Amino acid sequence: MDKVYLTWWQTDRAMFALADALRSYNPDVIVGIARGGLIPAVRLSHILGDTELKVIDVKFYKDINERMERPKIVIPIHGSLEGKRVVIVDDVSDTGKTLEVVIDEVKRLGASEIRIACLAVKPWTKVMPDFYVFRTDKWIVFPWEEFPVVVRE
Repeated sequence: MDKVYLTWWQTDRAMFALADALRSYNPDVIVGIARGGLIPAVRLSHILGDTELKVIDVKFYKDINERMERPKIVIPIHGSLEGKRVVIVDDVSDTGKTLEVVIDEVKRLGASEIRIACLAVKPWTKVMPDFYVFRTDKWIVFPWEEFPVVVRE
């Protein structure tokens, strides 16, 4: 699978673009999906004026082309979301299956409104985010992930 490597500058610009779009929604709570959605969720929380942040850890990928049969919540959201406007944040909506699991959990916890924000979206996703910055069919390597090391002698 072809890869695209994003820089910190590109991802920070994307997070500011998401924040600008999210201001009209004005979420009460940001739910960041570990691992890929954590840095965008924390950054958005700061940009939006320290919006409350909660975390959920869902495992789906074993490797770049290897997924588990079904996403599994390994660390649940702590606390209630009763009556809250929630935005679920992840780095990318690929299959959409992880987002489906998190949406169901956020509904179960009583959120009054739910929106989805991702930096990127794949053309085949089952869950189209309400807010996203770009589409790609490539495997995205974000700057907080492993980069190839270049050694100069």
